[in-house]
Amino acid sequence: MDKKTLKTYLLLISFTIGLVLVVVHFETILGGIGVFLRLLTPLFIGVVIAFVLNRPYEWLNRLYREKCRLKPRAAQILAVVTVYLLAFGILTLLVCMVVPELIRNLQLFAASVNQYLLEAQAMLNGFTETFGLPPVDLSDFINTVSQYLGTLSSFINEMIPQIVEVTGGFISGVVTAFISIILSVYLLSGKDRLLMQLRRTLKVYLPNRAHAFFGRLYRIVAQVFGDYVAGQCKEAVILGVLCFIGMSLLRLDYAALISTVIAVTALIPMLGAYIGGAVGVVLLLFISPVKALIFLVFLIVLQQVEGNVIYPKVVGRKIGLPGLWVLLGITVGGGLFGIWGMLLAVPIASVVYQVIKKDVKKREEESAPQDIEAK
Repeated sequence: MDKKTLKTYLLLISFTIGLVLVVVHFETILGGIGVFLRLLTPLFIGVVIAFVLNRPYEWLNRLYREKCRLKPRAAQILAVVTVYLLAFGILTLLVCMVVPELIRNLQLFAASVNQYLLEAQAMLNGFTETFGLPPVDLSDFINTVSQYLGTLSSFINEMIPQIVEVTGGFISGVVTAFISIILSVYLLSGKDRLLMQLRRTLKVYLPNRAHAFFGRLYRIVAQVFGDYVAGQCKEAVILGVLCFIGMSLLRLDYAALISTVIAVTALIPMLGAYIGGAVGVVLLLFISPVKALIFLVFLIVLQQVEGNVIYPKVVGRKIGLPGLWVLLGITVGGGLFGIWGMLLAVPIASVVYQVIKKDVKKREEESAPQDIEAK
């Protein structure tokens, strides 16, 4: 037996043994991967923060260099400081404006839901009496809901004193947030140097063709994710604000709560606002079916404005993804990875779509001269 054949057999045996060990200890390996990923949580959060703030940082950096005539290093430092101050300022303002209203709405709902359920039972009994059906008894359900909502109301009232308690989870969250912010500052301010080091490393260790492919892939990923993240965040804010204004003008209850839910769920493409709208309809049904109907009509109109005006202009066709791919990506991503899969499905599917599209175009262009010569 020659050395080449022996090497092939040894490689095959090693691969088989490794595969068997992976299958036998799959749960342990999966748990180890989970622990490793949890350790990298600050890095992941830092990358997300840096990615979200990258575009405003680039705009401010260019503004300070071109308009204010600052040196590149000074402009870079000032842009980083400015973008983080603006981000913290906007976040603090939103928290101060929205959170008290949310707490008030939750307390109001918790205090009123018992009466809503009693009214619903009376309506059901009137309906069943009209058609000669036996009455509906919701007393057990009402008592259960009242107990849960009483616990919720007590939790909301005691939430602020509990927040200041020093617990292991609280300290861990603060440490994670602090490390994430520091990492995001480092990534944002030193991204040019990091990218240059990455390019040099890939150029040394990869063949020229693979290096060129990864370069193209990075440009597509950066462009698609940048357009998607910025567009979805803008769309969510605009949709939430328009919903709050419309509900306030229509004098509908829980305007702040429902608008916040719709804004958050709008981050999920296509389906998100409908999920938030369904929550709003259910909440308003407890108060008045008429108000729920008014909100439903308003939401349909708002969705038409969002789908035909806001989304095309804010997110638009920048990601260049057909609707079928969007729906397929959300379905597969949500089924495999839950809410995170639904959030990331569209940009990932868009990257795959763009890579395949560009590769097909390149191959067609390369084969075109050969087809002409053959003719």
